[in-house]
Amino acid sequence: MKIVIISYLYAVFFILAILADRLPFLSIINNISRLSKGSVHTIRSDAIEDSEKQRILLTNSFGLFKQSLKLTGLILLVSVCGFLLLLLSRVFKHLSYRVLFDYMMTTYGLLLAFISFFSYFLLKRLYVKVRL
Repeated sequence: MKIVIISYLYAVFFILAILADRLPFLSIINNISRLSKGSVHTIRSDAIEDSEKQRILLTNSFGLFKQSLKLTGLILLVSVCGFLLLLLSRVFKHLSYRVLFDYMMTTYGLLLAFISFFSYFLLKRLYVKVRL
């Protein structure tokens, strides 16, 4: 029974790694970082007048808000997909999403998530090297 749980969770985490890799997490994080650095630079600048600083900071804060909403949406999308994959376990007789969820919350479940994400990115890197 335990090997079925481990195998199913490995497949779920592997699929979630593929999904997370395809979504633009890094570009959103880079945009957030760029806007934050621009805001700090604006605040520290003595050459910019206060009214101009207010306009720049308002624009940057709105940009940060939009990027944060996008990031939250992507995280929710990955979470919902993971939950749906766990609910899909009802196809198998002996698996229930509660058992899978309980196993995910253990140290072994976290280690399994790390191993499956690591194996996906390792296989991806090996595929790129072999393809070249």
